[in-house]
Amino acid sequence: MKSKIQNIFAITGIALVLLSVIAQFYGGRFLCIETVYQVLGVCTAIQLVLMLLRKFESPYFIVEILLEIGAVLVLILVSGAVFHWYDSLPAWVLIIMGVAVYLTGCAIDIFQIQNEVKMINHYLKK
Repeated sequence: MKSKIQNIFAITGIALVLLSVIAQFYGGRFLCIETVYQVLGVCTAIQLVLMLLRKFESPYFIVEILLEIGAVLVLILVSGAVFHWYDSLPAWVLIIMGVAVYLTGCAIDIFQIQNEVKMINHYLKK
């Protein structure tokens, strides 16, 4: 559970930094506090959906990945409509951000797995 909460905050931070960089290109000068909470909520929802989707197993690895990316993009696009993000950003920018944040989350998961493997190997040596 601790790692899931860390993932939520890490992904939220990455999403906010990426959002800030993109907003800078669009002439933005500040990030509203409500946007921070919206992004936190969406990242939490994404993590919950990904936890549920990881219980689904397919004989084809690519199907699982496409299902996860599809779910992430649907959540982001629906959130864009609900929170009126399309007033300041086009949908394709949100899609690119969603894929970038998803890939970053996958990289974080890989590092966590590597750390767990190292720890397990260390305990096995003892």
